[in-house]
Order: sequence, then structure tokens, then C-alpha cells
Amino acid sequence: MMRQRHGGILFEVMLSLALFVGAAAVTIGTARNVMTALERSSREQQAVDLARSRMAELEAGLINLNDLRDGARSAIGSFEGFLGDEFGRGDDWTVEVSTERTEYTGLTLVAITVRDAGADEDSPGAVRFTLRQLLRLGDEDALEFEDDELFDGFDPGAMRDEPR
Repeated sequence: MMRQRHGGILFEVMLSLALFVGAAAVTIGTARNVMTALERSSREQQAVDLARSRMAELEAGLINLNDLRDGARSAIGSFEGFLGDEFGRGDDWTVEVSTERTEYTGLTLVAITVRDAGADEDSPGAVRFTLRQLLRLGDEDALEFEDDELFDGFDPGAMRDEPR
């Protein structure tokens, strides 16, 4: 009778140990996933902040499109120092800018794309953010558009006044 009882206690101890190890593994995996999501969220917020900063600098006339097209990442402010000091990853952002004509006179659609230069673009962890905004660009930026023969004599206001 005593022998069966010792075997039952050993079985209970082994079962409780297995349950504890399984629960610990699940908890550690969940914590790792949460930390990865927090890091990605932080990187996404940095990309948003950088895009908004560059758009505000462009809108205020502190930089021009050529500054962004030449790859100058630190035109104004100390964003690079912030990234390098707190996050330890340094300046690994790529800033791209594109412009597009609009039907509104004097306004240009500017798209600023910020992406993580340290990650593959196809990888699931790649951070990329694009900010699009209508801006009134300075004279030096407005001259960058090539003259197009299709727009000769075109008046967008005349099209709105015509009855349909």
C-alpha cells in the first residue's frame, strides 16, 4: 500500500513541474512578443515624427526640396542625436520626397516617405511611413516642374465655371 502512494506523489510532482515549465514558456514567449511590438511601435512613431518634422521644415521654408532629395537628414534640429543616444541604433532612416502637380493653383502635393534603412523593404518588420500634404512651395521649388505642352493654355478655373 505504501509503495503505490509514493508513486502517486512522484507523478503529481512531475505533473506540476511540467505544468509550471509550460506556463513559464508561454509567459516568456508572450513577453518577447510584447517587447517586439513595443519596439516596432516606437520605430513607427520615430518615422512619423521625422516625416512631420521634415514637412514642417519644408512648409516653413527652412529647407527646400533639394535638401530632401540630396539625402540631407539633419537639416534642422537634433533628431539624429536623439536616435543615437536613446535608442542606440544611430541614424538609419532614409528620407525620400516626391512632388506632384495638383489642380489647385500654387499648391503642390508633397509626399515624404521615411523608411528604416537597416531593414529589408519586404521584411515584415520593416518600418515605412509616407506623409502627403498640399504645400505652397517657395519660388525655387516651384521652378523645378518641367513645362508640359499639355498644360499650355489650360485654365482649371474655366472648367469649374462651365455648366454640366
